[in-house]
Amino acid sequence: MAMTEIGNDSRTDMDGAQFQFMFPFKLKNNFNKKLMKSLLENGYEFFDLKKLEQEKRFYGQNQVSHRSLEKFFLPNIESILFPSSIEETECLRRFSKAIQLHCELTSKKIKTTFDIVSLDIIICPYQIGIMNIRVVLPRRLSLSDTLQFSDEFRAMEPIVEDQTHCIQYKDRSFTKVRDFIFHVLYLDISKYIDDDNQNSTYFGSLPFFMDERMFVISYISVDEDSLLTPTELFRIGHLYGYRDDGEPLIGANNPEYIKRYYEKHVYDRWADETYYVVSDYTFSCVTKSQNNKLQESLSNAMYGKHFYSILLYFFYKIALMKLTYEQSEIKINKDQERIEDLIVKITTFSSRYFSAEVNSSTHGKEIFQIVKSVYQIDYLYSYVKKTLETLYQNHEKLTSKRHSYLLQILTIYTVISGIYGMNLVIKDWEGEIKWRVIWSYSLFEWISFFVAISGIVVGIILGVYALKKWIVQYAKR
Repeated sequence: MAMTEIGNDSRTDMDGAQFQFMFPFKLKNNFNKKLMKSLLENGYEFFDLKKLEQEKRFYGQNQVSHRSLEKFFLPNIESILFPSSIEETECLRRFSKAIQLHCELTSKKIKTTFDIVSLDIIICPYQIGIMNIRVVLPRRLSLSDTLQFSDEFRAMEPIVEDQTHCIQYKDRSFTKVRDFIFHVLYLDISKYIDDDNQNSTYFGSLPFFMDERMFVISYISVDEDSLLTPTELFRIGHLYGYRDDGEPLIGANNPEYIKRYYEKHVYDRWADETYYVVSDYTFSCVTKSQNNKLQESLSNAMYGKHFYSILLYFFYKIALMKLTYEQSEIKINKDQERIEDLIVKITTFSSRYFSAEVNSSTHGKEIFQIVKSVYQIDYLYSYVKKTLETLYQNHEKLTSKRHSYLLQILTIYTVISGIYGMNLVIKDWEGEIKWRVIWSYSLFEWISFFVAISGIVVGIILGVYALKKWIVQYAKR
């Protein structure tokens, strides 16, 4: 496999580029209904496959067939991705809004306009939220321009401050993408994001998941005479744009390294015309086909069936890492309720959400087998299953000890009250209690009196505790 360096990339025109930037965040507890109400009040629509008028509403010039979405996924997965009601809290509920914003991004390395065509807010189980921003770039940009834009726009907080970096919308300017999102795209979203964690790297981040950059889904169409070499596909997988000197950034010198990356991250069934590139940062479809129907089909799929497949695996990864993170924070000897809660969460994820296969098509299985491998879904799932076994064992030991201690206490109460209580002081408690007699009790009568009174108190406390625990568990269910 020849490794071709990119010398003329800056002069290679693109036929078009469409992006979706996915920003995951943690929702505040018990704020899901408030967020849904806010979304509906702000013009968002609940996504429903039965509403065929939504097929053209959120994708600019593209269209997503709801019928094809139904056929692409297995029935058990379809019910998770496409709930029929806003009240189905155990599913991924998507709310979308077409916005059509014309903006401009300027930095040291690039200056280009871009259009934001729509915005999704997806409410997922486990207090996970995902914002999805659909962006379209103008035609005739270079590949490096396109990659540089995606790399800069995905950075919520720039690692290195760039005073020239600016997003312009009408008469407003923003030096950070985060500020642009939370002040232009959806102002109210900040009210519902849980940003209290001190380990958080940026506003609303998930401390167990990723840094301050968004995940990118892209469809890139290049000129027919372009060479889609492994080196270029390597750059697409890493979103490498320009070096500081203005030359295209490759990021590797070893052809064998690029070859190994290609074998693991690139789906080349339709080479050398169309490729899919999968990495921790992006899921990309790049094609040089000039067939209009094929281009339309590929770009529509990136908004439709491929988007939902990535969304599902994206949710899998976040949820699995969240469960692992919660397990690491538990103090085994103290957090009994949290242990029980985590056991329920892991069991629910395993039985309700996780599936080894999500779609029935051959190429879909092949593409997303690469996604599963790159995301390490099977490894994370296996780790969480082992965590579940460990939690069960520890929980059983602690519960057994607790029951043993309780049984010993109750046995002592039963024995002492049986020996003393029924025979020594029970007569004094019949009818009107003779309080003065208490002060004349012998040692054994005092023991009987104390055991009886404390037994009543302990019984009431245990009853109240059991009732409270039942109410909490009922509320959680």
